[in-house]
Amino acid sequence: MRRQPVQQRGAATVSAILDACASLLNEYDYDDITTARIVDVAGVPIGSFYQYFPDKRSVVHALALRGMETYLREVEALFTAGQIADTWREAMKQVVAVYMRMLADVPGFGRVRFSDMLDSHRLDSSVDQYELMAERLAEMFVGRFGAHGDAPVMLTFRIAVQTADALFKLAERVDDEDDRAYVVDTADELLTGMLGAVLERPQSP
Repeated sequence: MRRQPVQQRGAATVSAILDACASLLNEYDYDDITTARIVDVAGVPIGSFYQYFPDKRSVVHALALRGMETYLREVEALFTAGQIADTWREAMKQVVAVYMRMLADVPGFGRVRFSDMLDSHRLDSSVDQYELMAERLAEMFVGRFGAHGDAPVMLTFRIAVQTADALFKLAERVDDEDDRAYVVDTADELLTGMLGAVLERPQSP
């Protein structure tokens, strides 16, 4: 973004632009979306658009970050409100459930998530959203359940985040319901194995 809004009116304008972009991404490919289309759907003047964003790529990037932050706020709320499960395995399922619900309910979230790619277009190579996501999730899970074993914590969570993102994208592209469930179950199995190297307490002799 060129600048952050400091007043409520400016925040409303930015929100309208992001919401419009999210709506368009559900209907069109990235290359078919223009700044003119965004401002038309948002109902804001083109001058207001350029006051905050230099181009459509910056809007998509801001939308991706908003989706990530929204997701993490919901996950953090589970931890801080004492609603997270007592075991890391069940907690992982809760975290995945939030993700899957947002895929279904939040416009644009299925197209712009935690990767730095959208339809093969790089958003911002200086911001690795996988790394940001992994860092926040690692802090929450290790803070709650502790770290066990010799596996590198941050790298393990980063691999888990990228693996989950790839498999959930695949699940979206699978038409058969049973096949989709198989992909999701496979993701759950792989995530359990990966995170177990960090979070699973060793068996007592």
